[in-house]
Formats: sequence, C-alpha cells, structure tokens
Amino acid sequence: MTPDLLKAARTTARLINTRVQITIPSILAEGETFGARISVTGSDCLPADASDLVLHFEGAVGISGLPPAFRFVAGECTGRIEGLTATGREVALIRARVEMPGRTGQIASNPAWVFPHPPYRLFFGDLHVHTAFSNCSGWRCLPPDWCYEYAREVSLLDFVAPADHLRGIASDPGRWPGLQAAARNHNAPGQFITFLAFESSHAQGFGGDNNVYYLEDDAPCFWLDREDMRGTSPQVHLKELWKFLDGTGKAYFTAPHHTGRAAKYRTWDEDCYDPAREPLFEIYSSWGSSEKRHSRMPISGGNNDAPAYFVDGLKAGTRFGLIASSDDHATLPGAVHQFRVDAFRVPTMNGHAHKGLAAVLAPELTRGSLFGAMRNRQTYATTHARSPVDFRIGDAAMGEEVRADSGMRVRRTIRVRYTPDNASAARITLVRNGEDLETKGLRGPETAAAANEVEFVDADPLERVALQGAKFHPAPFVVYYARIEDGNGAHQWTSPIWIDLE
Repeated sequence: MTPDLLKAARTTARLINTRVQITIPSILAEGETFGARISVTGSDCLPADASDLVLHFEGAVGISGLPPAFRFVAGECTGRIEGLTATGREVALIRARVEMPGRTGQIASNPAWVFPHPPYRLFFGDLHVHTAFSNCSGWRCLPPDWCYEYAREVSLLDFVAPADHLRGIASDPGRWPGLQAAARNHNAPGQFITFLAFESSHAQGFGGDNNVYYLEDDAPCFWLDREDMRGTSPQVHLKELWKFLDGTGKAYFTAPHHTGRAAKYRTWDEDCYDPAREPLFEIYSSWGSSEKRHSRMPISGGNNDAPAYFVDGLKAGTRFGLIASSDDHATLPGAVHQFRVDAFRVPTMNGHAHKGLAAVLAPELTRGSLFGAMRNRQTYATTHARSPVDFRIGDAAMGEEVRADSGMRVRRTIRVRYTPDNASAARITLVRNGEDLETKGLRGPETAAAANEVEFVDADPLERVALQGAKFHPAPFVVYYARIEDGNGAHQWTSPIWIDLE
C-alpha cells in the first residue's frame, strides 16, 4: 500500500476509534464545588495513549473554574479537574475541542441538572457484568477486580455489580469468597459503590433468568447439588431460589432479564411474580430490548411470541421499576463494543454494542442509599447515554403508586423533564397501560443544554381506560411510563407511575 495513504488512513482510524469521555456529577446544587473526570480509550475499549491530546474548553454552560486547556500527565490516560463550580440555574455542561496532531474534534460531557436544593442525586452504573468466574466466555472475560477497576477508572461509573453464573461460581470453591472480597475491597462510599450479586438461570416455565443483588457483601451463594440444577437452564423454580434467599436473613432483591428471549423466557401468564422480592426489571441489555414484541432493538437470537415482555407484565398487574445493564461477557462494564465474536473472526450481527446502564435516583452514593432507592423503584433505564430524566404525574414520581383523586379521574397532566446526552433531537412517547398514547418531539442546537419540559394531558375518564381483573393486581388501575429516543438512537425508559382507583 502507498505509505502516505496508509499513514493518513491510520490517523483517521485513530480519530474514529479514540473516545474521550468527560464525566461530571449528574445533579448539582447551585454554587456546589465539584470535579470532572476524563478518560481516553481506543478501539479495543482499553486505556489509550493520550500524551499528544489536548482538550481546549470552549462554550461551557453553567460552570466556572475550567482552565483554558487540559493536558494528560505523561503515560496517563485518565485525569481530573478539580475546583469547578456550578453556576447555572438549570444545566451544567462542559464542551471541549480535542486536538491531536493534524486533527481536531468536538466533545461534551454528560449534562448535569442544577438545583438550588437538589431533591435527589443521580447515579449511573452497570448491574450485570460477567467475569472469568462465569465459565461462559472464559477467554473473553477477566477477574472481578478488573470489573471494578474498569468501571471506576475507565468507564467512570458510579456503581457496578459482577453478576456471574451460578454454574461458574460453583465450579470452584474459592470463587464466591473471591467475589465477596472484591466487593468489600473496592467499595468506597461517596466515590464508587459495589454490589455482591449473581445470576440464577431457570428454564422456561421455571422463572427464566434472574439476577440476585445483596445489600451486604458477606451473604451466601445459592447452589443445589443435584442433577436438575446443572446446565444452562436448570429446572429449579425461581420460588426455590426465593425460599433460600429468605432463609439467609440478608437483605436482597431479584430482577428478571431478557424475558423476551426465544427458547428461554418468562411469561406473565405463569403463577410466578412477587413485588416484594423483585422490584426491578432489566428492560434492555446487550441482548436487546424486552419492552415489547416488536422494537428497534430485537433480542439477540430471536424474540418469542409469548406474553413475556414488559408491557405484558404491566397488563398482568406487575409493578416493576426499570433498569438497563450490559450483560457484558467481556468484563468491560460501561463500554461500547461488540463482544459476540470468536477469536480472529468477524463479529456476528447478534447483540447490541451499546450495553445499557441503570440510572438510580438516591440521596447519596452509598450502598444502602442505592439499594433502598432500587427497592423503591427510583430508577430508569438507558441504553448508554447519561441523560437526566424526571417523570411525574402531579406529585408522584417514577416508581410510585398513587390513589386517584377526583381531579385525576377526569384529567391527568404528565410531565417529562429531560436533557439529552450529546444529542440535539429526541422523541418522547407517553405509554399508557402498555400502549403508546402520544409522542412529542424536541429539536434544536440548545436542546442538549436545556432542562427541556414536555407536558402530556390525558383527558380520557380514568374509569373508562382502567385495567381491571389483572392477574397480579385485580383492582382497577392505570399505569404510565415514558420512552425517550434521542436523535442518535439512544433510548431511556422511565419507571412507571401507577394510579389506583380503589
């Protein structure tokens, strides 16, 4: 090949494949002092040489204290800028021009909302990561310590949970103690939070695939030394897992995932649901979306045609809050990559490179605070973008149940507050009782720097549209949530709000 052309092509490839990420706290108080974190990765999603990169800060919104430029310390691929102050009344955002020899590009941080007195804080993390302890993608995966280090130092996440397969954990008696120790050693309240977790697989008709999350890091692991426990689809019922967990005396919850997957799924016509034990539903991961049968992100390997999706669960009376997470099988939490590939081969078309994150609204970054917020469904799901979202009906916030008053029975005003992460357009769809009701759009260059408010009005009489006789909640109710799709294809799903008529 022509050397000069190859050199130019390599320069372009580096531009395309180098990611510079700037992360700031997602909720700030007016006048609050904070820091920005910066990370640089290459095409392999690993830390990349940043010695010749310079960030020039231009056009920041609602932030003071930024230096004119930032250069990485020699040999480092991460950095911090301290001493910044939130001055905006609604949104804070860092914009930068990244300069490398011969080329430049524009980037921005995640947007932050600024309040006089923040009603909550917003944290992003990955609750479903596989490590080498899973035994399912051994050559791709790395140990639990790497999972925590990558999430904290490279992806700049607030929390993470390795959720390895039980069959892998049980294959070596040292693995569960190792997971306990890693969760304990990497937990840093106020900076980075870890959760002890595992994935419990159950055959179709026995509860499907579920993750278990503990509050404490000294809790026991579930395993039954019998034939029906073995393989990738054990015929051990989810209720047997719950019975074991109840007996541990440890605080826990479980969350189902990829319920829409072909040949390995969970339907809502089964007698298997417990709102006290499973408050959350993983609606999206690298497998795809389990929101409904037909979506823009189908399940890898095929969807099933059963009533197995989130909207089917809503109609059956389940009351799940929503999260997304990666289900990553390369131990790269928070990364954008295609891991469904064999060594030296072209990646398959199955799966999704944007892995999914869980957003949690909580008072502070501690294990107890996040765990309590998740138990209370104070969450939403995002494919990857760290967009702040608020969803309300009157005083009720996402994840809450409210009794209908006389005004609600006639008319409901639903409000969505949203700032897209590095996008200038979005479509916000209000979903009622599992069916799309209305869609409104946002567009314009300042959309990404504003706390955009969208209002929906539902004037249908509540009694006329209420679901009645649902399997898991027979009393009449109406349920709403919002689906947001930005101009880059990123999705967010809010946890629902339920209005009970009785």
